[in-house]
This record gives sequence, structure tokens and C-alpha cells, in this order.
Amino acid sequence: MPATVTKPKTKFPTIADVQERLGHIPESRILSFPAPGTATVQDLLDSSLTGDRGHELVDGILVEKPMGFNDDRVGTRLIRLIGTYLDTNNIGEVAGAQGLIRFKLDLVRVPDVSFIRWDSVDDPSVIENPAGAFLEVPPDLAVEILSPSNTKREMEIKLEEYAKAGVKLVWYVDPERKEVDVYPKGNPKRKKTLGVSDSLDGGDVLPGFTVQVAKLFESRAPKKGVKKGKK
Repeated sequence: MPATVTKPKTKFPTIADVQERLGHIPESRILSFPAPGTATVQDLLDSSLTGDRGHELVDGILVEKPMGFNDDRVGTRLIRLIGTYLDTNNIGEVAGAQGLIRFKLDLVRVPDVSFIRWDSVDDPSVIENPAGAFLEVPPDLAVEILSPSNTKREMEIKLEEYAKAGVKLVWYVDPERKEVDVYPKGNPKRKKTLGVSDSLDGGDVLPGFTVQVAKLFESRAPKKGVKKGKK
């Protein structure tokens, strides 16, 4: 009588299941080791596994977070603008693309820009000095700078996660379209798309904060042939 083979239990029996969970992103962004579905937060923090690129942990899968120079430039510009606002409106703290946020045990996302209000937590010191590598509370604002390898389904999944976690405001910034999709409470039915002629405001999350969308994408490079100091 042949021996009975017991298959190991796994969240993702096939690669198709992995792709379904991640939103059919390019395979080059999915780490094969540790095996999808088995990675831990310790693996996420292990640079021997992730190298020098940013990654997220999605249900035990290590996923590279794409970020090109231009994407980072736009994100950094937004951080500077929010930071200037916070200099005179000390209502919270802003973080960039290294700000790991754990939404649940095996789900760690890294918004390109995140903001959390002091009054969103009982003890504001946990924002400046979290106990570990992750912020364990959801931000009030999550911003994603869209890259070419982001799929529509991937961003829908992220939006669902942000909404479930209680994120009050989500911005999807698209450098290619030069537009910002605004999702109050991560609700796609309340989506508002802003173009370069529109103003982006912080609503109840960042009251009084406003910026022209064009400013996020404008070129600041001097015109070719214009030398420094010359008029």
C-alpha cells in the first residue's frame, strides 16, 4: 500500500494564487525566498534578503516596492511642502518611503509619504519613538507615488487595505498623468481626480494645507544654455 503524502499547508498553493493576492504585479518584484506565504517581519528587515531596495510584506510575501528617481523626487517635494506646513502647525509628523507601517501581523506597507496626527494616538511619543522598526498604528494620510510597474488591481488592493485600517485620506499621485487621485477614507466611490490647474488640500487631516497640483510636478531645472549668475 503506497504511503500517504501529506501536502504542507500554505496560503498560496500556486503562483497564480500569489499573483491574485498581489494584484498581478510583475514577477520580478516578488521574492522567491523565503517562499511566498512564509516570510516574516524579521525577513523584511534582513538586508541579506531584500538588498538595498525597499520592500513590503504582504501576507508573508516579500514584495519589492518600485521607486524610480522621479517618483522619489515628487514624493520628497510633497514631504517638504507638508513639513513646511507642520513648522507652523504642529499637529503631527510626516514620514517618507522608509516609514514602515504594520497594519497586521504579516502585512507591512510603506506609503511613499505618510502623515499621522498627534491626537490620533493616546501617547504621541509612540510616533516619534516606536518600540520597534514599525509604526503600529495606521496613518491619517497615506500617499502612493505611482510607478509604471504598479498595476490597477495592485492599487485597488492597497486602497482596500488602507480603508479597512481606518486611514482617513489617501492620495495616489501619478507623475505620468500629472494628476492626483484623492480618496477620502480610501473610498473609491468618493474618488476625486485633480489636475495641474487644481489645488490639493488636506481636508480635516491637514486643515489649512493646500498646494497647487502643478507644483508637485513642475520643473525647477534651469533652462539649457543659461549659466549661473547670468541674466
